[in-house]
Amino acid sequence: MRRAISNILIVVLTAVIVFSGYRLWNIFHEYREGEKQYEQAASDYVHTRDPENTAVEKADIGPQECPISVDFDGLIRENPDVVGWIYCEGTQINYPVLRGEDNDTYLHHMINGQYNSAGSIFMDFRCEPDLSGYNTIIYGHHMKNGSMFASLHQYTKQSYYDEHKYMWYLTPGHIYRFDLIAGYVGDAEAEIYTIFMERGELDSYLSFASSVSTFEPDHMPENINGIVVLSTCSYEYDDARYVVVCVPVMMD
Repeated sequence: MRRAISNILIVVLTAVIVFSGYRLWNIFHEYREGEKQYEQAASDYVHTRDPENTAVEKADIGPQECPISVDFDGLIRENPDVVGWIYCEGTQINYPVLRGEDNDTYLHHMINGQYNSAGSIFMDFRCEPDLSGYNTIIYGHHMKNGSMFASLHQYTKQSYYDEHKYMWYLTPGHIYRFDLIAGYVGDAEAEIYTIFMERGELDSYLSFASSVSTFEPDHMPENINGIVVLSTCSYEYDDARYVVVCVPVMMD
């Protein structure tokens, strides 16, 4: 009897180990497939500018020329839902931004339409692709391998902000420099995930974001007419999010 019970336990434990191993393999395989897909997209459609032709950063103004260019004709032929490309030098943020018919479309699907837990970087479907609203929201997963928007959580440290004060956002029509002005841990149901309809809502939110920011920006632009909020999961508590607030500056 004891031998039979021992054999059953061995079979059960072996099955658990095999299943757990399969799950881990599947997770890492999925991560790698996602990385390969977006590495290929960057290789196919993004070109780094010649450093000799890139304008140097001007004091108190920021960098004056985007370090990359993007072939949007090719990108949009691959997927017409592409609305932009986001890039942060020295980080893993180098991705197309998609906008689906709802916010589930690219939550777990890549640019090629395949299912993947990493999903895509995507814009809230309620926002205008030209960033003309008071608040434009862009989402990305916080992947354990550091991909997608995982690095946003590094802005909880002032030293990280000091090294990555700007991002770049390119669209088929314009190039924007994103000046980062605040970052904080908030709730998934917070006010920022509504679409602001009045200027007063934007002004109130900017005051709040500045008061709770985990970093101090070099400067706060005057007369801010709109912001872009980058959002990812955070793990301080259930349904926590880390958001980075950016002011888009048109560079062309």
